[in-house]
Amino acid sequence: MKLKINRSIIALWIILALTFLVTGLVDSYFFSIPSIGITLQLAAPLGLLAAGQTIVMLTGGIDLSLAMIATGAAYIVSVKSESGLFISLAYALIFCVVVGAVNGIAVGVFGVNPLIMTLSMSAILIGVFTVGVSTFLRGSSRMPDLLITASSGLILDPITWPLIIWIIVGGFVHFSLTRTGFGRVIYAIGDNAKAARLAGVKVWQVQIAAYVSCAILGGMAGIMLGGQSGAVAISLANSYLLPSVAAVVIGGTSIMGGMGSYSGSVMGALILSVLSYLLATLNSSEAFKQLVYGGIVLALAWVYSSISERK
Repeated sequence: MKLKINRSIIALWIILALTFLVTGLVDSYFFSIPSIGITLQLAAPLGLLAAGQTIVMLTGGIDLSLAMIATGAAYIVSVKSESGLFISLAYALIFCVVVGAVNGIAVGVFGVNPLIMTLSMSAILIGVFTVGVSTFLRGSSRMPDLLITASSGLILDPITWPLIIWIIVGGFVHFSLTRTGFGRVIYAIGDNAKAARLAGVKVWQVQIAAYVSCAILGGMAGIMLGGQSGAVAISLANSYLLPSVAAVVIGGTSIMGGMGSYSGSVMGALILSVLSYLLATLNSSEAFKQLVYGGIVLALAWVYSSISERK
């Protein structure tokens, strides 16, 4: 198993290197230190979103409401920032925990299909925030200066604050999945939920924790996106939903659950970030980018499904 994981990581490194080389040949500026720093900075929120998706996908689920959770958290922070930074962050945290818990309870307790539940939650959140911007969430959409600095500030090329935050949070996620009991039961549920239940695992509790963790990571990513753009809009994180899933799938996490790692998702996020730069250099539209990401997800989902059927 260890050899298999090492081979997959090596393959991802080769893909990243080839993508990096092709992008640099198309645009030589991409090889410069400032350009690499910007690419890593933009990869950080995608890496956080991919961390959340990795956790729920390892349980055999998915979170299609993650983009709206990210947008909602950023919007709450911007609107409530007049009450103080920590209070606004507390509001955003409560929002993420509540939405994640609702998703987790629906999936874990009531057995609602994760795709249906989270897609419905996304639609609900779109409605709530569309109405809210002109009523109970009326206010400034500008992000606090401290969060703008934390989301885009440069330490030393190519090191930025978003990269440092990603490394710290990503390291914690990797440790949790590989070195803790929580990580072991996540894999166990994804591999065989019935067997895990018979072994005494409170499957529904773990699923709630997984969706809450996913929502919190999504909220962090949304705040970072808001800080990078300087202001928040309802469509802030919409374009990141497919890439967040694609990064996890590229990294080798099975959509069936029980197989994968966050280190693979990190590689997937880096590959997609370089690919995004390449497509932007070629003047590709956002619609074409989404088409590419969707094609990647469909192709790899078919591959993993075929492998699972053979096993």
